[in-house]
Amino acid sequence: MNAGAVTAGARGLERPVHRGEAGTGEWLTSQKKGELKSAATDMTLRALRAAADPTNFAILTFLSAQTSAPMADLEKSIGLGRLALNERVNDLVQVGLAGRNIDTDQVQATAAGSALVGLIDSIGEAAAKKLAEQLQTPKVKPQTADDESSD
Repeated sequence: MNAGAVTAGARGLERPVHRGEAGTGEWLTSQKKGELKSAATDMTLRALRAAADPTNFAILTFLSAQTSAPMADLEKSIGLGRLALNERVNDLVQVGLAGRNIDTDQVQATAAGSALVGLIDSIGEAAAKKLAEQLQTPKVKPQTADDESSD
């Protein structure tokens, strides 16, 4: 994983980290040092689970290609109804991968969301390159005992 993606992921945590907290910082300051790593790991895994969904990843990919987009444009691009799209965008906002301005009905990828899309695209490109290399490598048939006896 590149350092930029890690830094962007950490910046995505600049929001309340506990659902019951309203941004006061109480939950975070009440955690012991050993618990912070565990909480950060849990939060990261939660974000990865949200991004791993093909529809959510399509939303993130669309958003990472723009500065900001109206929900109506996202709705047309993804092909989901308004309610289903709202739920998915809210899930991505909750894990820090997207941001949303309800007053203007605009949505955008966060730095963490864009970095994750870039990372997944890089991994996909590397995997495709390896697959292409394997397809071009000639297959050598292993020699068996029957082949040796017929010589």
